[in-house]
Amino acid sequence: MNTQSKRFILVAIVCCLLSVITTLGIHSNLFDLGELNFDERIRLFENSTYIANRFWVIAHCLFVLISMLGFLLIQFKKSPGYTLTGFVFFAVFSFTEIFRQMFVFFYLNNLRRSYLETNDAAVQEMIKINMDHAGLIGYALFGLFILAFAMGNIFYGISLLSGIKIDRILAYLLLIWGFGNLTAFGNEFWQSESVGHFVEYFSVVYQPIMRILVGLWMINKYKKIRQQPTYT
Repeated sequence: MNTQSKRFILVAIVCCLLSVITTLGIHSNLFDLGELNFDERIRLFENSTYIANRFWVIAHCLFVLISMLGFLLIQFKKSPGYTLTGFVFFAVFSFTEIFRQMFVFFYLNNLRRSYLETNDAAVQEMIKINMDHAGLIGYALFGLFILAFAMGNIFYGISLLSGIKIDRILAYLLLIWGFGNLTAFGNEFWQSESVGHFVEYFSVVYQPIMRILVGLWMINKYKKIRQQPTYT
């Protein structure tokens, strides 16, 4: 492995550990706005907490994408097919969610501004309908986001199954992570309250722990890679 690749793996490790923080921020009450009435929702584009939350999510997606690319570099030679497929799913996950945030910034927030700038009741009603449709589009993207993330974890988990003991342990944990996210995806259809509570706790507890474990696994692999001959 060349020097640039080794340096990039270090960057990926840092991003993986930073994603622990962003995960906790997303799934905690850090950006909780509480119950909002219609007037408050229409002015969300002026709300600094709401805007910060959108950028926080974008940063999280970038941290995940970079860290999973580092995973790909580490694992590619041992399992190119499964690892590359897993990374493709993580790329879909990241860009889908980033697109969803850009959709908020450049479409939904502009609809909100337009609603406030007009006094025409007919125009306001049309804007309300468009905002409802925007929510449905965002919901569809959210479904893709969950599914892609689940499949990324599953394929990365499969890529580690034939490795040493520590690899196999992480493989099973990644598979649990993936199937947990498939459960979250399924519950968008089942609408089970008990499953919803499980998914909520799963997201708050299991996901940050897994990001730490993946980061530690990458650190362990990096120590071994660093001892290997470097080529240009």
